[in-house]
Amino acid sequence: MSTRELETGIASLDFARHMLLNLLEGTPEDLWFHIPIPDGNHTAWIAGHVAWEDDDCLRSLIDGRDSTLPQAWHDCFGTGSQPTPNAADYPDIADLRAKLNESREAFKSFFAASVDKLDAPVPKQLHGFAKDFASLMHAVACHEMVHVGQLTVIRKSLKLKPVFA
Repeated sequence: MSTRELETGIASLDFARHMLLNLLEGTPEDLWFHIPIPDGNHTAWIAGHVAWEDDDCLRSLIDGRDSTLPQAWHDCFGTGSQPTPNAADYPDIADLRAKLNESREAFKSFFAASVDKLDAPVPKQLHGFAKDFASLMHAVACHEMVHVGQLTVIRKSLKLKPVFA
């Protein structure tokens, strides 16, 4: 595959992250643990989950790579985790923001260094997301946009003004 596939994949990841960060920046930190509906997500969980997802995908793509996140993050933000409204159950917001940036940069760097593998199949555990490396970038961006939509609902439930890209 060409660098064009890499460029479009990175552009998808960057767009999704831009949208997410704008919504996070526009949400006061004292409201990050508001859960708008029973069994819903809150802003802090979404931020941690998206960072966890990048890290988890990299662990699946790179044999022998350990998570860069503490085990507590897997328990708080991994698939199947259930958000609580208790801020003490979570890392502080500055750490959430930092890990969002670190995990996305590592994810993008992996793909930039793997341009010759973009048409290679992803490991079996990622088949629910994508069939090959190139489509995985878009799938992760789409997953993030699902959570962007959730943030929009959270913000509406708090009567916050819309945030535009």
